[in-house]
Amino acid sequence: MGVAMPAQDTFGLGLYSYADAARFIGGSPAELRRWLKGYGTRRDGQLISHPPLWSSQWKDTGIEGIGFRDLIELRFVRTFVAHGVPLNLIRRTIDELHERLGREYPFTSTTFKTDGSRIFMELISDSGDPALVDVVKRQDVIRKVIAPSLREGIELNVDDHAARWFPLKGSRAVVFDPDRRFGQPILTESGVPTIAICEALRAEGGDEQRVARLYEIPVAAVRKALKFEQRSVS
Repeated sequence: MGVAMPAQDTFGLGLYSYADAARFIGGSPAELRRWLKGYGTRRDGQLISHPPLWSSQWKDTGIEGIGFRDLIELRFVRTFVAHGVPLNLIRRTIDELHERLGREYPFTSTTFKTDGSRIFMELISDSGDPALVDVVKRQDVIRKVIAPSLREGIELNVDDHAARWFPLKGSRAVVFDPDRRFGQPILTESGVPTIAICEALRAEGGDEQRVARLYEIPVAAVRKALKFEQRSVS
């Protein structure tokens, strides 16, 4: 994964390097790192600091990585950015949602479908930027971000927090579960990491039957692991 292994008492958070996070949700590692670690820009010769969008689950641990809830929330942020919403507006939205709704990870929660989307549109209207309003209307960002396609496969717990993510559409064969394998993508039933299946396939010349026998799993599971690892992230 490219990150140090955490202590036993931190299990259940999930752990992803920025490179792996980018592989799973798209974007670049540098972009995701800037969002969760902060960055600086220069204007008129002065350095302006931009704080993280929120505090990562692994903040102050000495581990260079992010947690499962960070990963899922970043999927929504990346969708906003990809549709032309400025990062400063996303930051304001997160702050407002946190203050008004008390949500630490607001985009993932079900409340964003109603109150969250209303607050977002309020902030856009208050910005006084007709071009931004036009971008949002033209690209239909709100519908994209709250659409079932983006939320599909995300399982919430009783506290409305993301608990698991099944990334393959219409399938529960592959799962991200922070309570298993540090949240790395695995086959749901066997717990075998999907990357291990793909590495075995390369070593065995693509022989799916042999890999299935090696891991004592169905051939269908081997194919699901391969489908996940080969998918393109939009």
